[in-house]
Amino acid sequence: MDRLKQIESFAAVATKGSLTAAAAAEGVAPAVIGRRIDALEERLGVKLLVRTTRRITLTHEAAPSWRTPSAC
Repeated sequence: MDRLKQIESFAAVATKGSLTAAAAAEGVAPAVIGRRIDALEERLGVKLLVRTTRRITLTHEAAPSWRTPSAC
């Protein structure tokens, strides 16, 4: 799987706050975004997102490495 696509998908989810919004922005199905995130987490050996039925949040491991443009 393309590593750049995995990172782009993570960035889209972190920015937009949901798999559905990230998928719409990238023009793919939400399941594709989910698989990319799963592959990235497996490759890195760390969970990046906490997924519930209500929302997605960044884990403590992912939050310090992700800064939105408004936080710069």
